[in-house]
Order: sequence, then structure tokens, then C-alpha cells
Amino acid sequence: MQKNPAPALVLWIIAAQIFMGIVAYEWLPASYRGSWIFLIILLISGGFLNVGSALVVGLVAFISMAVYFSLDLANQTYIERQLLLLFVIPMAPIFLSAIRHNIQNALKSFRAIQSYDRNYQHDILPLTALAHFQAELKKLLQLTQKDHYKVITTHISNTVLIREMLGEDVWKETQNKIIEILSIERDSVIYHFINEELSEIKSIVIHEPEKNEDQLYPLCIQQLQELNVLKLNIKQHVEYLSPTTLEIN
Repeated sequence: MQKNPAPALVLWIIAAQIFMGIVAYEWLPASYRGSWIFLIILLISGGFLNVGSALVVGLVAFISMAVYFSLDLANQTYIERQLLLLFVIPMAPIFLSAIRHNIQNALKSFRAIQSYDRNYQHDILPLTALAHFQAELKKLLQLTQKDHYKVITTHISNTVLIREMLGEDVWKETQNKIIEILSIERDSVIYHFINEELSEIKSIVIHEPEKNEDQLYPLCIQQLQELNVLKLNIKQHVEYLSPTTLEIN
């Protein structure tokens, strides 16, 4: 139930429908019971189908029942009851199917948020810690032969557009992809800092292996550029132990 609550919730709803169906079965006249059982079966079947399949099942049931009524000439006196049944049959499987779909989507969004929060807390440093990290890093570099490091600032300029146009779920999935890229262990010595909304990433590059002349950025930044949904504004510069800063185009 805790790992995957969607089936359990749907089963509880189905159990409630069966309970009400049994009560109604005892109250209905005998001539109505066959149609009632058929309607309950259609309703429950929606709990195991996606919305598209539920629509198909409802349509097939409607056509089958319409053909049956047209051939059952002996019961044409119950035309009002038959028309009502034909009206509700196509919709019967949709209700539980829609509930199942919404539960699964809500669960997917919740898990995406959990995954992002977990990675944010354990794998990537918060942007608020950047100033303190740089101060300590400069103290450390004074003990080595290295007198500089590179700072890459990556600004995601279309976060609001993604959330409004594509939805919160797509943005959470994109955030998880970004976190996954930044968390991969590489030969480079790079520390990443992000803000709470993940709209800004600052990367401290202390060491990176030899790269081709056409590779302006480290591999992790290149992989972020390959995410087509993102619009990135990237700047980088070199920080020296002395106040001098060298801008890189």
C-alpha cells in the first residue's frame, strides 16, 4: 500500500461499488437484475483499464446491447428503460478509469518531487553555500601550486514557461534529469551549486581532463545543453587567488 497505493485505492472503490450493487440487487425487481449486474460489471472493469480502453469497452457494450434490444422484439414495451440503459452503458467504464488515471498521475508527480528533494539534499550543494565554499577553497589552494579555478554560471531562463506551458510534471521530470546529470561521477573535479527553484547553477571547476579545442564547456554542461526543453544562458570566468579575474568568452 505504501509503495504503490493506486491499486489499493481503486480496489477499495471497487469494493464499495460491489457492496452497493449487492444491496441494489436485493431491492430491484427481478426483471431489472440482469441489466443491473451488466452495468456493475462495466463500471468495475473501468478500474483495470486506461481511459482509452474504457471508451472502447463502453462503445462495444453499447453496440452489442443496441443490437440485442433491436432483436428482442418481445420486450419493446420497455423502451424507456432500454433507452436509459443504452445512455449510461458507454459512460459506465469511464468513471473508475478516470479515478485510476488521476491517482497514478498524482502518485507520479509525488514521486518526482520526492526524487528531486532527495537528490537536492544529498548530491548537490545549495547556492547559499557558494560564498563560504569559495572562501575555504582559496585557503586550500594557497597550500597547493594551483592559483586559480573556473566558475561556470548556468541560468535556465525558461523555467516559468515550462511550468505554465508543459505542466508541473514535465518540469519536475526535467529537474530530475538535471540533477542526474550533475550527480554523475566524472574525472573532473567540479562542485555544483543550485538555487531552490533550480533556475540557476554555479559550477566550480577545480580540475578537468584535457579536452578538444571545440569543447568550450565541461561534459556535464554540454549534456545540459542537449536537453532541448531548456533555454540556457551560460557564462564562465576564472577566479584567481589575487583579485584579478579573467573573463572567458
